[in-house]
Amino acid sequence: MFLLPYIRERKIKPQVEKEKKIYNNTAVEEVSQYQFKTFNELWQDIQMNVPFYKEFVNENKLRNIRNFDDLRQLPIIDREKANKYMKQLMDTSQEPDSWGTTGGSTGNPLQFPMWRSEKQASEPTVWYARDFYNIKRSDKLLRLWGHSHTLGSGISRLINIMKFKIGLPLIGYKRLSAYDLSTKKLKEVGKEILKFKPDYIIGYSKALKRLAQANEEKKDAFHKLKLKAVIGAAEGFEKDSDKTYIGDIFGCDVALQYAAMETNYLAHTHPSGGYKAFWKNNIIECVDDDGNPAESGRILVTTLYPRAFPLIRYDVGDIITGTKKSSESVYAFKEVQGRDNDFLMIDENTPIHSESITHAVKFSEKIGAYQIRYTKDHQFTVYVTSNEKIDTKEKAEIKKRLGQIDKRLLNFKIKQVDTLRQTIAGKTNWLMKE
Repeated sequence: MFLLPYIRERKIKPQVEKEKKIYNNTAVEEVSQYQFKTFNELWQDIQMNVPFYKEFVNENKLRNIRNFDDLRQLPIIDREKANKYMKQLMDTSQEPDSWGTTGGSTGNPLQFPMWRSEKQASEPTVWYARDFYNIKRSDKLLRLWGHSHTLGSGISRLINIMKFKIGLPLIGYKRLSAYDLSTKKLKEVGKEILKFKPDYIIGYSKALKRLAQANEEKKDAFHKLKLKAVIGAAEGFEKDSDKTYIGDIFGCDVALQYAAMETNYLAHTHPSGGYKAFWKNNIIECVDDDGNPAESGRILVTTLYPRAFPLIRYDVGDIITGTKKSSESVYAFKEVQGRDNDFLMIDENTPIHSESITHAVKFSEKIGAYQIRYTKDHQFTVYVTSNEKIDTKEKAEIKKRLGQIDKRLLNFKIKQVDTLRQTIAGKTNWLMKE
């Protein structure tokens, strides 16, 4: 093992200990007080530097946010509104260091600005949560994840590939693609796990279920690895029994981390049961369809550290149930509902994870949303929406990236439309039958 993982562990350890102290020594009834003290300090800068809230304060004179009565006067912002008003919702005090793009099952990616400091603010929380399962930063990780760095072309693609091939092994990480989830590919992943001997595994939740199914015969060998945990992410498991099944195959605890691209980490399961919310970094509200406080309902997030795109009462699009609260601030909950990334079946043996399609499409800043529709004879078309004309060159780039995931995706047609098709319930699914 290289020395670098232990240097990284030593560097983060004091921050993790500080994180533990805050979470362990703050009484439940003090949580919301801590949060509003922190947020009100941020609010003074936000109302000056974010055009949307500057205008709101000028109209409503809400210069201090001291409690939930004050917070509830602020509008709920969902992904659609964020996409529409992003320029007004950005902090203008400094330029973004980069831009992120969400994935998900709706095919409606959100492009948002980021500062490097945001990751620094949330990094200790990651290791605080993994410590629930005795996972340290120096432990070896195998990640079954997206490989968007391998898509596209040019020098930046080559640099990214080299980072993953050389840089990740230096810190004890191995990253394998979750794009092709066929049994053949997942059996190869099983061999890599036994060869690499990780301390823990992280992957798309549904990909982990398929991984376990494809490698049942390796159960005894997996148990000998003495893994600390297998952690699902990006989506929930289809059934509670999936966690039990995966745990049986790998011989360890199975956990879930709850995060979104635009929010960073929000909560993590605990061995004692349920999710612990990261209330130090976020005010989490649970509301019904009318925006009123509820025990189970929509999750709204207000972040408590400086961001290029401040999240204030941001509707993540998920449902949480069985909440525990300090005033109206959620500090724990039972489960997350609504996050469901389907597979695209190229043939009866080859499922492609939804995130791979997002990674192929999201390179273009012009594209607002996408949807794949298929006929009964498996002819596929990618429909995209945009305020600008998507030219032949950009369509060719999308096709090339799809082909890098699987050559059969080169046969997909690409069409620009004004609106995407919705279900009878008014939902826009990323994958629909024509």
